[in-house]
Amino acid sequence: MGLLQKAVETYDAMVGRVGVVYENEKEPLAPISHMIARAHIEITLDQDGKFVSARAVDDKEPKIIIPATEKSTGSRSGTKPPSHPLCDEIKYLAPYDAEKHRSYVKQLENWTNSDFSHSKLNAILKYIQGESILQDLSQFNVIQLESSGKPVNEKLLVRWVVNGLGEVSSGPCWTDISLMQSFICYYATTRKSDIPPTLCMVSGSVELPVSKHPKGIIPGAVTLISSNDEQGFTFRGRFDSAWQAATVGYAASQKAHNALRWLVANQGVPFGGRIFLCWNPQGIQVPKVTDPMGRKGGGVVQRSATPSQYQKQLRKALSGWKEDLPQLAGVVIVAFDAPSNPGRLAVTYYNELLASDFLDRLYDWEASCRWENGPYGIQSPSLFQIVSWAFGTPRNGKTEVDDRILRQQMQRLVACRVDKAPFPLDIERALVERASNLQLFQEMIEERSGKTKEKIRKYPRADLLFTACAAIRKYHCDHLKEEWDMALDKNCSDRSYLFGRLLAIAEAVENSTYTDENRRETNAMRMQKAFALRPMATWRLLEEKLGSYYKQLSPGLRLYYRKLTQEIVDKLPVSDGGLNQKLDDIYLLGYYHQRAYRTEKSDQQTTEEES
Repeated sequence: MGLLQKAVETYDAMVGRVGVVYENEKEPLAPISHMIARAHIEITLDQDGKFVSARAVDDKEPKIIIPATEKSTGSRSGTKPPSHPLCDEIKYLAPYDAEKHRSYVKQLENWTNSDFSHSKLNAILKYIQGESILQDLSQFNVIQLESSGKPVNEKLLVRWVVNGLGEVSSGPCWTDISLMQSFICYYATTRKSDIPPTLCMVSGSVELPVSKHPKGIIPGAVTLISSNDEQGFTFRGRFDSAWQAATVGYAASQKAHNALRWLVANQGVPFGGRIFLCWNPQGIQVPKVTDPMGRKGGGVVQRSATPSQYQKQLRKALSGWKEDLPQLAGVVIVAFDAPSNPGRLAVTYYNELLASDFLDRLYDWEASCRWENGPYGIQSPSLFQIVSWAFGTPRNGKTEVDDRILRQQMQRLVACRVDKAPFPLDIERALVERASNLQLFQEMIEERSGKTKEKIRKYPRADLLFTACAAIRKYHCDHLKEEWDMALDKNCSDRSYLFGRLLAIAEAVENSTYTDENRRETNAMRMQKAFALRPMATWRLLEEKLGSYYKQLSPGLRLYYRKLTQEIVDKLPVSDGGLNQKLDDIYLLGYYHQRAYRTEKSDQQTTEEES
């Protein structure tokens, strides 16, 4: 019940936003006894219920809040589907389906004639009783009618506008708070239950329980809670009925489901069909669990050239998030998964933390899973970057990830990040394997459409190498308590690290002889995979091929690379027995460090050598 309790707590904290439409929100927070729906047709009436106009609602317009009963918020399948009290599909509003129409009119009449009536209801009821809706909509070219007189599409939902009731009362029904409150009060007096008031396990109060819970927290999923299985032995043998297993009051169910739908719509992050949600029940902004921590209010951690600068920027970002957080503020992290076929919504991950603890864990991840990302400075790759590079299928310089793999692996990393679990070995190994085939990911140019076509140069090879190195650093920090720096370690005697440096030098020598016109893939890059498997044997082949390229270098640059190569070779073990064994992941760090170092230093040193 923890999830439902936190959702109710959120609803109560956000009560001032209930029923109010904000431009920056995808969906509003619906009141009790209401739901969110997409309207297709808008009908405008005057105060006497006379037809004024109609129009088709654009799909880009936001969804609306409509009154709904306990039965109508659930499944509307079957021979006698329940109607909504006010806004509903044409098949309920038009008289050609007598049973559905009768159900809608009766419900609207009862509300209109109750002590909680509203001025707009009389106009809408009078118009519906006139039974001219199909003709009016057809004349305004809003719908098409079959030869039988039925609409071609009878599932179009109608929303209402009533004018002529004065400045305060006129206007759309779906934004009228007084109309919403009218239905809440009316429905509270008419709602009945098969069992007497019982203890609600969410709110802790005694109230009428609910048997049918709202659907639509995530599109495609029917319900989060269901106890109508009388043949599948869901609770038989333990309880006589579903009520004995768990009871949830109507108000608690409405608040929880409406709050969760609102949170998912506006804050949820989808990956492969799974929705990841992270929020504070009091409405205080917290970072998304799937993204780098960034700064409060938006923006990324500024570019940092050194680890100390990066650490300073991280601490600054952490302090910014903590400024407005009370000491005992909480954070809820949850993952929802909707089945491929409509069915029950699954909660695949759930955790509650103090906000300060949550932020500290994000900070720890950012501080340990980091690497230098070329011109962008020191960064932490996003979780999506890690998954896509580790498990994606290379196509045209990009990676495409299967939805099933994406959602599973994203959840593993979310749990790893939030629960402070060690970085998964299989993900680290997958990145190392992928980064050992850099030739598969060549530089590409992407053309973006717009008023002016924009060409953007992308470097997937560099992005993959950065991501792999960050994961390697994270893995060694978590499992081996090793901390690798961003700078070249000239004193490191690790065999794999040294061979990685040699691979970078071989690449640099060959690249130094190319111009932009005759540039091609280097032998070092084409032989990288073989080099990682049999380093010594492959290095000897590379040395032979490098002979012709050395001759093309200037004397100073030739001396520089030969001297550097000899320094590294001298650090290798004298015994030749293990030199040809497969390299471990550290070779990529050596490769990256040496590339970055020669890019920064070689030109300067070459000039000094030649002078």
